[in-house]
Amino acid sequence: MSEIILKEILLYEDDDLLVINKPSGILSIEDGFDRNKYNLRSALKKTYGNIWTVHRLDKDTSGVIIFAKNQESHRQLNLSFSNRIIEKNYRSIVIGFPFWDSIEIKLPLKINGDRKHRTIFDPTYGKPAFTRIVKIINNDQFAYMDVFPTTGLTHQIRAHLSTIGFPILGDSLYWRCCEIINYSESERLAFFLHARSIKFYHPSSKELMLISAPLPYLFSEMLKKLKFL
Repeated sequence: MSEIILKEILLYEDDDLLVINKPSGILSIEDGFDRNKYNLRSALKKTYGNIWTVHRLDKDTSGVIIFAKNQESHRQLNLSFSNRIIEKNYRSIVIGFPFWDSIEIKLPLKINGDRKHRTIFDPTYGKPAFTRIVKIINNDQFAYMDVFPTTGLTHQIRAHLSTIGFPILGDSLYWRCCEIINYSESERLAFFLHARSIKFYHPSSKELMLISAPLPYLFSEMLKKLKFL
């Protein structure tokens, strides 16, 4: 992927925080096996020097991600995540026709649970995982969802949605039928999960912050094609 343009993805900045609208297709941080792979944190360090990782988004997930500019902000934000006083809101297009308006998913998940290194439902060895889903609109094939994860396990949203039968459009890792066909090449490579907003208390001022990221172009265009916008 081409180099990011900082001014196009910067959502908020002060002495303590750096909040970015991460594009899809970019790693959040350095790869554990190949540290030379292009990633957001390394790209930002060229401008800001050392920054601290607060949380991560999957490579194909776009949207709001926070980095700390100093160790104390990093510590305070980590405490907020650990104590679950941060509210994250995702938007997703899923395959399926839900008859419910909202649902709370409380299925324990095991990370790296199969040969494809997926996060899987495991009632015996899985860790507690909680996700609340609110249906925004649907037709007879797809639905547009508001997603509120309380816990933050790797691939939690993807695993929970696929387990209950509503896999994310474009997520062929968790459900092969989700591969997109009969669309343009860029649409076929798209992944329709976006970190729409995050609500948290500022680590220094303690002010309640709400930072949102606009939907990516391809995401908005797909909503129009499905007549959801």
